[in-house]
Amino acid sequence: MPAPNPNSDGGMTMRKLMMLMIALLAWSGAYAQSGGGFDLSWWTIDGGGITFATSGTFNLGGTIGQPDASNALTGGTFSLTGGFWFTPACIPTNGDVDGNGCVDDADLLQVLFAFGATGANLADVNCDALVDDADLLIVLFNFGSGC
Repeated sequence: MPAPNPNSDGGMTMRKLMMLMIALLAWSGAYAQSGGGFDLSWWTIDGGGITFATSGTFNLGGTIGQPDASNALTGGTFSLTGGFWFTPACIPTNGDVDGNGCVDDADLLQVLFAFGATGANLADVNCDALVDDADLLIVLFNFGSGC
C-alpha cells in the first residue's frame, strides 16, 4: 500500500485557513472604526473643487478626501475649513488681464477701453470694483513681464 501523500489535502487546508483569516480581518475592521472617544463609523470621500492653491510660501494641492462642511479646524497659525469650494468674484493679477501669461499691449488696451467701468470687470486688476488709474499703473509697472 502506498504511503499517504502529506500534500494531498494541503491546498484545501490552505484555502480554508486563508478564508478564515480574511473573515477575521473583515470582522475586526468593523470594530476598529470606533472607541476611545472617536467614532469613524460614518464617513464620505469627497472630491472636486479647486485643485491647487498657493499663498506666500505655502502650496496646497488636491481635494479627494476633503472633510465635509464644518467649522474651521485650527492649530497654531493654521486653519482649515471643509465644505464647498467657491470661485471668488475677482482675483487680483499683475496686470495680465487676458490671462496669457504676458503683460502686453493687449492688456493695456483692455484697461484703457474699460477705464471708468464699475462692478465685475476683468480689467479691474486690483479688484476694487472700479477700473481706474490704479489698474492702469499695475499694467504699466508690470508691462513686458512674462513675455
